[in-house]
Amino acid sequence: MANSKKEIYLDEFKKYTLVEKELENYLLENSNLPGKRGNLELAFSFRDYIEKIYLPAKEAAFNNCLRLVNENPARKAKIGNEEFLPFCGIVGLGRIAKIDFNRRNEILLLLRKNAQDDRWRIREAVAMAIQEIVAVDSSQTLEQLNKWLEDENYFVYRAVAAGLAEPYLMKDPQIAQAAFLIHKIIIEKVGNEKDIKTPEYKALVKGLCYTLSVIILGNKEQGFDYLDHLITINNPIIRKIVRENLKKNRLKRLNESAVLQLWKKL
Repeated sequence: MANSKKEIYLDEFKKYTLVEKELENYLLENSNLPGKRGNLELAFSFRDYIEKIYLPAKEAAFNNCLRLVNENPARKAKIGNEEFLPFCGIVGLGRIAKIDFNRRNEILLLLRKNAQDDRWRIREAVAMAIQEIVAVDSSQTLEQLNKWLEDENYFVYRAVAAGLAEPYLMKDPQIAQAAFLIHKIIIEKVGNEKDIKTPEYKALVKGLCYTLSVIILGNKEQGFDYLDHLITINNPIIRKIVRENLKKNRLKRLNESAVLQLWKKL
C-alpha cells in the first residue's frame, strides 16, 4: 500500500535537523508557490511534525517556527514563495500553543502581531492557529480574543472572525455564543466605518461574507433573528454581508425556509 503524502513528508522531515537550511529549502521547493494554491498538505504535515518532536526538543521546535516567521518578512520576498515559510512557522506555533499551555500567551501575542501582515496567506495561517488554540482552551483564548477587539485594526478583527468560524467549534455552546457576540461587535464596527476603501477594511468585509454563516451554525435561532435585524440597517456593506452569507449552502441546510424569507426582505 502506497504511503500517504503526509507520511512521505514526515519521512522527508526526518532527514534534516531544525537548524539546517535544508529543511527550509525542502519546504520552499515543494510549496507550490508562486501559484494559486500553496501546498497545504505539506504545511499541515510540518505542523504535525512539530508536534511529534516537540516534547523531546521543545526549544528547538519553538525557535525553528519563530525563525521561519521572523526571518521571512514581506519585504524580503523576491521570487514569490518565501511566504510559505512564515505560513508554516505560524501554523507550527499554533500547534505548539495547543499542546503546551505555558507557551500559549506568548504565542497568542505573536499571532496578534502577525494578524496585521499585508500577506493574506500569513493572515490565514493566523486564523488556522487560533482555531487550534480555541479548541483546547476556549475560556482563556476567548478572553484574549475579546481584547484584540480593542485594536483599531481591521486585519486583527478579521483574524478573530475567521479564527472562530470553524464548524466543529460551533458544536461547543460556549464558543458558539462567544463567537456570535464577537461577530456582532465586529459588524457594528464595520457599519460605523466611513473609510471603506482601505485594504484592511475590504479584507474584513470579505471574511465576514462567509464567517457569519458559520457562526450561525451554533446559534440557529439568534443567528437568523440577527440577519433579519441587519437587513433593516440602511448600509450597503451590511446588506452585502447578509446577502453573501444567505448564499451559503450551510444556511440553506440549516433552515431553508428562513433563508427564503430573508431573501424576500432584501
